[in-house]
Amino acid sequence: MATIEDVAKEAGVSPSTVSRALSRPDMVSQDTRDRILAVAHQLGYQAIQQARLVKQQASTSIALLVTDLENPFYATLAKGVQAVADQHGCNVLLYDTEEDELKEERFLKVAMQQKIQGLLIVPTKGTLNHLKELAEVPVVELDCASGFSGVGQVLAENVRGTVLAMDHLISLGHKKIGFIGGPPDMSSTAERLEGYQQALALAGLLRDPRWITYGYGLESGAAEVTRKLMALPKEPRPTALFVGNADMMIGTLTALQDLKLKVPQDVSVVGFDDPPWAKILQPPLTVVAQSPYEMGRVACGILMQNLQREFVLPPLNIRLPTQLIVRGSTERLR
Repeated sequence: MATIEDVAKEAGVSPSTVSRALSRPDMVSQDTRDRILAVAHQLGYQAIQQARLVKQQASTSIALLVTDLENPFYATLAKGVQAVADQHGCNVLLYDTEEDELKEERFLKVAMQQKIQGLLIVPTKGTLNHLKELAEVPVVELDCASGFSGVGQVLAENVRGTVLAMDHLISLGHKKIGFIGGPPDMSSTAERLEGYQQALALAGLLRDPRWITYGYGLESGAAEVTRKLMALPKEPRPTALFVGNADMMIGTLTALQDLKLKVPQDVSVVGFDDPPWAKILQPPLTVVAQSPYEMGRVACGILMQNLQREFVLPPLNIRLPTQLIVRGSTERLR
């Protein structure tokens, strides 16, 4: 049976180039890839891909790296991944990076030592460099994008969802709207900021740079910037707040409570994400809802498709819809 070395020798390239051409075609020129494919076909070479591994091994293993398992969003995302993996008899190795790029690097090395056949990852700021060093396994990113080419992505409609939230607040007469974002170097934060700025521009409203703040995805960070926003003089002080994730919603609401400010009478609040507790608060929280379960399910489905084929599919970038759910934390500006 022909080996990868046989294909490399006949095609006049290195074995690693053969591997990249078959697993990450975007990293190899079209001419080189065509030559390698022709040789592989001529020699009857079956690429060492996951479809063979699935057939040869009793079970297949993939790794899932998330950034915060204490966050219900990522716990639910993991359940979606597990549901699809179970259908395919696949083991899921779960790692919590806690947004620490050094932990992510270490966990990726551990996962590769476990001979994983595919990777699902919620990126940290170090993911771009880490994936460059990763052996050729199919990769799908969830929730945000690292910027690494040639990987699949399953993300939310962050821009559209934020525009929906902003249009809702603007329709209620709010013109001074604070933005509390996650880590500024995350693609999801950048996209939500884009939606925020887009909605203000389309409405012809002022964009005061003091209104754009970052809680870095943390309850404590959001509480701190909420206090700073509410400490602004009355004229530039926001009458409404857009908060970028569930953990930060808790920080914002806690800070407003400490400041004796009532929601929505004093400040209207919209959050991105719909955690279970959002609907039982008093008042219930107006949110932009996304489906972390569906995100995990779709991402794992894409990965399973790659594992069942001889060659990895071209990378897919899928955007899942978001939905504005209006509850009691927003009202018309008095």
